[in-house]
Amino acid sequence: MRFYQLSFALLLSLTASGVMAQTSGRSIELGIKGGGTFTHGFTTVPGQTVGSVKVPDLENKNNGIGYGYSGGLWARKNFERFFIQAEVTYNRFVLRQKAAITVDVNANAALANALPVSVQPGLLNASLNVVSESILEAVDVPILIGKRWMNGKLRGYAGPNFIFVQKAQANRTTSGAINANSTINFPQTDIPATTGTTNLLNKYEAQNLEVKDFTYALELGVGYTPLPFLDVDVRYAAPVGGVYKDSGIKGFLGIATVSLGFRVF
Repeated sequence: MRFYQLSFALLLSLTASGVMAQTSGRSIELGIKGGGTFTHGFTTVPGQTVGSVKVPDLENKNNGIGYGYSGGLWARKNFERFFIQAEVTYNRFVLRQKAAITVDVNANAALANALPVSVQPGLLNASLNVVSESILEAVDVPILIGKRWMNGKLRGYAGPNFIFVQKAQANRTTSGAINANSTINFPQTDIPATTGTTNLLNKYEAQNLEVKDFTYALELGVGYTPLPFLDVDVRYAAPVGGVYKDSGIKGFLGIATVSLGFRVF
């Protein structure tokens, strides 16, 4: 599946470059680029039923900016009033989130098994704090249309970005406490912090959090060319094709990228 995706990405880029090259009388620019990615967002995972216990919605809130990287190749065809730019880049996106949830201990096998005795649903709840870091690595193929100003030094552009996911995993740290219940003489009990990693491309591990291996985003940005061979770009992308296979998961993912591009042709 990965070979098919990469082949399609390369074909898409070469096709775009070929279309640009067929138009005579206009310059074609080729180059390399590299920079950093800055990701933020939030997700709401719908509640589920575990046995006879209802698990409420999980509200994952933004927990700061996640830092990653981007690097690859670009090709630009300049027309009289606009330009078309195609790229192939490899990117790492890091999404940091946090959530607080109260659940029946029977909804979590690890909590239920840690109790000295079994209890009926509804008697004991656990208040949990979950801090997560989701890492996604992907081959991106943006096809952008833009316009130049200031004798070509200033650029603005927008277009679709086709995202071929190569790796997706979530690292989580969970802590909290089992709440007291005086009716059964159970005192509040702290839950030591535990960590875990989930492969979000594996449906057996990820379950309803399985990530798509292909999606798409809308991207827009601005660039400045201080020297004929150097581009400075700032852009922002938001996946609109959905990141998760479960359409019930809602939220927002925003990715900013700051990069330097070097023209080699």
